[in-house]
Amino acid sequence: MSPQFAKKSFTEGVRDTGYLLRNSFKIIGKNSDTLKPTVNMIIVAIILNTIFFGSLLSFLTGRYIGWGILALVVLLFLLTPAKIFYNIRQKANLSWLVYNSITGSTISYQDAHKHTKLQKPDLRKIALAEVGLKYLGTQRNKEGGIGSVLMNLFMGALIEIWDLLSHYMLPGVVVEQKPIDKLVDEIKTLRNNVPATLMGVFGIDFVGHLVKLVLLPFYLVIVALSVGVGYLLTSVIPSTVWTVEGFSFSWVPLFVGLFMVSIIASIVSKLVESTKVIYFTIFYSCITRPENIIEEMRMELTQFLRMEEAKAEV
Repeated sequence: MSPQFAKKSFTEGVRDTGYLLRNSFKIIGKNSDTLKPTVNMIIVAIILNTIFFGSLLSFLTGRYIGWGILALVVLLFLLTPAKIFYNIRQKANLSWLVYNSITGSTISYQDAHKHTKLQKPDLRKIALAEVGLKYLGTQRNKEGGIGSVLMNLFMGALIEIWDLLSHYMLPGVVVEQKPIDKLVDEIKTLRNNVPATLMGVFGIDFVGHLVKLVLLPFYLVIVALSVGVGYLLTSVIPSTVWTVEGFSFSWVPLFVGLFMVSIIASIVSKLVESTKVIYFTIFYSCITRPENIIEEMRMELTQFLRMEEAKAEV
């Protein structure tokens, strides 16, 4: 992987992140159906977050605890894994919509969904690998020792590499309709044939981390304001008051604030994931099928991949 993107300064990273988020949907925005996979993923994320906070509310209030436990179990062991499979299919739909947009075809979301049905076995493999890696991520050893630190670093790197690799594989499965085992070898060859001007693409996963870093202060402000409002409400709803280190506040505003943060984070996360799908689909198409891209978009797409407009802003 080229270190070109990862070595960028924080300011450059913010600039490039803003550029990608601004232009990803704009560049393929002629087809409004391109938005549907992202909207679908956001809706599902909001529903699952609402179920989680609903179950948490049952514990906080002491009401309907049985239903809260049931909802939490279903969420953790059924809905969360199912969400990963659902999101992979939606990202596959998005990839096919993007490819058709840049090759001059206008298809509907339903057309894309029918097309990706043919790749369901390989999409399931990608989803299963993601489920497995997410499980491994929860099993990181929190104890001290150099062995535990090295293992945690290895697992973290493995998860990051897979996230990047899966976004390269997705257009290969959807556009080329190739099985995953052949795509792994193809991606190795593809990497060696990428023009030097586009090598920074291989570091695009940094964008996701940067967005989280930029938004962290905003989330902290919401939480702090929620605690402040909770302090003012201690005498209004005394039955909900918590006392921590002598400081008393109502948990209700904090609960609402955390719910808001989770919804905002979910929306941003899906926008970032969709941005990756759009970017890598364009990248993959420009490298493997440049002759299929409509001529009037070739220069625009090359500038988009190289983020030339963003660089010119500096």
